[in-house]
Amino acid sequence: MAGILSVASLHWVTMQLYIYKCVHSGLYGFFASFITLGSPVCQFMNYLQFELAKNYITVWAGAAVGLIGWVIAKLA
Repeated sequence: MAGILSVASLHWVTMQLYIYKCVHSGLYGFFASFITLGSPVCQFMNYLQFELAKNYITVWAGAAVGLIGWVIAKLA
């Protein structure tokens, strides 16, 4: 549970930073995205949130497999 909470929290923080630093609203944001899209900081934050999302899925899949194994062990 701590792993899931940690990954989800870090993903949320990363997305908030990405939105704050790299994505602006309105017409200004549209034109600013031409600059921030190639920024190494924005690229890193986008990559980090993508990898965190993948790890989140992996953690839940591991929990599901563990639960299924536990149920099977109890039934056997």
